Amino acid sequence: MTTAPVRPSAESLAEFRSTVRQFIADHAPGVVAREGHRAPVDAEQEAMLRSWFAKLFDAGYVGADWPVEYGGRADYHPLRDRIVSEEILRARAPRPVDQVNLAAHVLLHFGSQEQKQTLLPPIRRSEHVWCQLLSEPDAGSDIAAVRCRGQRQADGSWVLDGQKTWITDGHWADMGLALIRTDPSSSRHHGLTVFAVPLAAAGVEVRPIRTVGDAIEVNEVFLNGVRLPADSVVGEPGQGWSIIMTGLDYERFGIGGNVILLELLIDDLITLAKAGTVDGVPALQCGDIREKLSELAVEVEVAKAYIDDHVERMIVGADEVGDGSIAKLSFAETYHRVSAYGAELAAATVLDGPSDSAAHGAKQRLRECWLWSRAYTISGGSSEIMRNILAKRRLMLPSR
Repeated sequence: MTTAPVRPSAESLAEFRSTVRQFIADHAPGVVAREGHRAPVDAEQEAMLRSWFAKLFDAGYVGADWPVEYGGRADYHPLRDRIVSEEILRARAPRPVDQVNLAAHVLLHFGSQEQKQTLLPPIRRSEHVWCQLLSEPDAGSDIAAVRCRGQRQADGSWVLDGQKTWITDGHWADMGLALIRTDPSSSRHHGLTVFAVPLAAAGVEVRPIRTVGDAIEVNEVFLNGVRLPADSVVGEPGQGWSIIMTGLDYERFGIGGNVILLELLIDDLITLAKAGTVDGVPALQCGDIREKLSELAVEVEVAKAYIDDHVERMIVGADEVGDGSIAKLSFAETYHRVSAYGAELAAATVLDGPSDSAAHGAKQRLRECWLWSRAYTISGGSSEIMRNILAKRRLMLPSR
């Protein structure tokens, strides 16, 4: 990535925030972001989302940290990334697909010159949405338990076979970043290779999975004799584990960077408590409700404080191994606790007034956030995996 320039002044950051906020107001599509309902539901909505993402790239608000020769900004600074993310979330506008960010950084770090020239421009034009073909049945978040096979052919091409599952955005993605076992004698982290897989290739079958929130966000993907050319390999054969781990570090911090969602949850809790009643008593007058809201607000501030601290250390190059995992774990677990209480309060609270009121909207969002909250504790590596990573890499504890 490009080296960050001198820290922008508070005045310039405030001006940048104002510009981003106005850009979102002028260009965001008429699609309100909903947790657990982020994928497009039809062709019209998909076209709107792709156009919106392309505009963010064109404006330099997304992909600003790429090298300048591939479209990045010479004045890139991580604090501007944070502002863009915050303003998109606060506006409840659709946010860019996380998997695209992971794929782009993998290509920038490990892709060949030809791969960068061929695959990066369609990402910026939003012609290519990417997904991650990592998780497999019976393996959960243990992505080292790869059973999908890749066999090299005499002409240098590869044939892939196997099944991937819980693939976010697979049903509308154009490309997939696949982790495949190419050494049949290997096990665990060894003998793995990363491939760039066109999802329109012969032998690729995508089967959507409907979630508990009655949405299609994740999918099963079957690879049935998928033949790919030699230049589909990203990096070198056998380098797959280190490549994917590098990419996941970006995703894990990206998930943690969504900490502003926690603020929105607290805002919805307060809106609901102010407007509703519980057992005939205004909810905000109930001592146990006020106490719980205060406790959760403190938890949110702790998560935000860690993210703020990590960004500051990242800027000066003082970030440490495992910081991305801590960010991801802190966000995911806090989100689940806050949204779980939100669903509980929504079930207990009686609301009067029109169904399109702010309180009714908050009530619906809290329910949807709770239904989606477990996905955050799993995607990008489960909370259990995050704790194992921290134990081994941060605390240097021995494996059993």
